[in-house]
Parts: sequence; C-alpha cells; structure tokens
Amino acid sequence: MSEAPPRPRGRPARNDRPVEETREAILSAALDIFSRRGFEGASLRDIAAAAGLEHSLVRYHFTDKAGLWRAAMSHLIALMDAHMLESWRTARTQPPVERFRTMVRAYVRYCARHPEHARIMVHETMGDSDRVTWIAEHIIAPQHRALTRLLETLMDEGHIPRSPVRPLIYILSAAAQAPFTLAGEVRAAYGADTSSAAEIEAHTHALLGLVLR
Repeated sequence: MSEAPPRPRGRPARNDRPVEETREAILSAALDIFSRRGFEGASLRDIAAAAGLEHSLVRYHFTDKAGLWRAAMSHLIALMDAHMLESWRTARTQPPVERFRTMVRAYVRYCARHPEHARIMVHETMGDSDRVTWIAEHIIAPQHRALTRLLETLMDEGHIPRSPVRPLIYILSAAAQAPFTLAGEVRAAYGADTSSAAEIEAHTHALLGLVLR
C-alpha cells in the first residue's frame, strides 16, 4: 500500500513535547528503523509509532521519507562529529602514531555507541541510488581524505606496512565496526555484550595491535 500524500504545511498534530524533543524522537526512531529495514523497508507510519507520535507529525516536520532519511543521516553525522570532537582536538598536537591511536579509540567507541551507522551504510551501499551518492559526498569523501593523509604519514614513518590506502581504509573501517554491527551474533556465539566498556577496550587493543608495528 502506498503512503498517503504529504500533509500540507500548517498546524502540526497535537503534541505535548517541545519541537526539538519531537524532532529528536523522530530522528532517533528513523535511524533505528532505517538500520534494521533499509530505506525501502521502512515506513513513515512505523517510524512515527516507534517515536510515539502521530504519523502526521512526521510529515509535518520532514515532508516525506527521502527528506527524513537525509535529515536522519545529517543528524548521525552531527552525533559522530560531537563524539569525535575532543579526540580531534587532542590528536592535532600529537605525533602521527599517537594521533592514529587516539582516533581509532574514539572511532571504535563511536561504532559501539551507534551501530546503526554501519548497518545503514550496508543497507544503502549494496545498491546504487541517489542516497549512495549523498553518502559518498557527505560522509565517505571528507573522512577518507583526512585518513589518507594520516595513513601515508604512518607508512612513511614505518609504523604500518606500505600498502594501497583505499583497501586499507576499508579494512580498518570494517574491523572497527564489525563486532558492534554484528552484536547479536557475538552475543549468541560468545555470550558477550559488545556495548560493555571491557569489550570496547579489548576490541580497540586488538585492532591497534594488528595494524601498528
């Protein structure tokens, strides 16, 4: 069944929450459902229900599913930037190898806190759509440019083996994300809670030990 046409702009449905709290609830619910069902499998009605709001409120704030997806991904980027900010500030004054350690530690913690990020990326980038183009332009390109420079420096200084940078970036990203993206598998196979501080630290230690000489 197709979704109803966009609600005309006007007064929103009755809602006792402040506007920012309402938008936050919608964005959080959207990230969760997009991560589990993908864009095609998600519906605005299910997102509204998960947020505890009327469907019309989602349309009032975000118009349609494509607009909500872009807003949710922009929100996720802002969460990542906020999470990484202190590490970025610290890393700027460190030698390259310590900068790398700082950034990896921060990124693994982010992946543990927001496993929906990698899950959405997997859903979207298996295909070819304007959403993949958006991801490449707004997330992948700026992150990979910065990481490329650091990895090349680490190779020049002998801290990591010399290799093509692009495959190395994807190996590092996948390794950092894997146990948190596959949290259900790890829990079923090992009885481990990947969100625990001990598991996050153990994974960080293993990843750095594999990469750095």
